[in-house]
Order: sequence, then C-alpha cells, then structure tokens
Amino acid sequence: MTRAIQRVELTKHYEVSIFCPFCGQKVVDMEAEGEYMTHPCAHTLFIAHDEGFEYRSGLFDEALGLVGIDSDDIELPEHGIDGLTDRASIADSVKFAAYVGPPSGFGSYVGFAPSDE
Repeated sequence: MTRAIQRVELTKHYEVSIFCPFCGQKVVDMEAEGEYMTHPCAHTLFIAHDEGFEYRSGLFDEALGLVGIDSDDIELPEHGIDGLTDRASIADSVKFAAYVGPPSGFGSYVGFAPSDE
C-alpha cells in the first residue's frame, strides 16, 4: 500500500537550503547570489512555491495525472500548490514545506522519492 507523501514543515528556519535525503545533493540553494537556485537530482519530484512550479518530474506528473498539462493549466485544489503536492502517493516520498512567518505566509515546497534504478 502506498501512502500519501510524508511532510516536514519548516516555519522558523524557512530560509535554509534543501538537500535530497536520498543522495545528499543540494537541490535548493538559498546561499546563491540573487534569487535562490534550484538543482533537481534524480530523486526530486517537484520544486514549487505558492506562485507556481519550478520543476516537476515525470513520476510526479504520472502520480497526479498531470502528464502533458502545462503548469499554468493545472486546476489547483483549495489549498493551492501545497494541497496539490500533498496528494502525491509515491512510495516512501517526503515533502519539505517551508513557510515564511506572518504577514507573508508564503510557502515553498520540495518533494523527493527514492529511485527504483
């Protein structure tokens, strides 16, 4: 039985870089000059924030029935991208959700799953 994606929430240290829990690669580099940089690894399912997706893997798209659908055309549930990414049912997957404190409340989300290869 495949369970929904597991969640790790960051609310105080939302500005930290995110590393893949399976291979150790830095996937979201918050120390990069200017805006943060993304470097998906083979285990990355998605990199997103409240304004949209930066990256979606084929496995993620298949699991949610999004194959061939442009990010701008995805019908989002009530809780937006956060709610959509919570619906991923991929074995042993984990999602890091980082939330900026009030008044912003802006969220960013990175999901990972082990590779079968």
